[in-house]
Amino acid sequence: MSTVEVVDRGAREIVVFLSGVVGTDPDDAFGPAIDRVDRLEQLNALNHVVVNMHQVTGMSDAAFEFLRELSSRGRSKGFEVSFAAVSGPAHRAIEAHGWSFVEHSPDVPAGRRDYRS
Repeated sequence: MSTVEVVDRGAREIVVFLSGVVGTDPDDAFGPAIDRVDRLEQLNALNHVVVNMHQVTGMSDAAFEFLRELSSRGRSKGFEVSFAAVSGPAHRAIEAHGWSFVEHSPDVPAGRRDYRS
C-alpha cells in the first residue's frame, strides 16, 4: 500500500508526502496530486514544492512518471521541485532511474535488496 498526499503549509511551502511502495496501488492519485500542487502554487504565489520521501519503501515506474511530470509541470508553470528526507530505498531507486544526487547513496550489502527500483 502507498499514499500520495499534498499538504499546503500556508505561506511557507507545499509538501507532497509519498509513502510505502509508491505507484503500485490503483488508488494512487498522481494526476489529481499534480493538479492540486499546481492550483496551490498559483493560490499562494510560491515557487517551491518539496517531495518528502522519508517513508518510501519502493517505487514503481508510475512513481517515476509522477516525479517527472511534477518536475515538468513545475518548469512550465514557474515552480521548483525538490526532494527531501529521501529514504534509502527511494534514494537507490531514484539513482537507478538515472537521476543524480550530490551525494550517492551508500552501497547495499551483498544479498540485501529489500527495495524495488
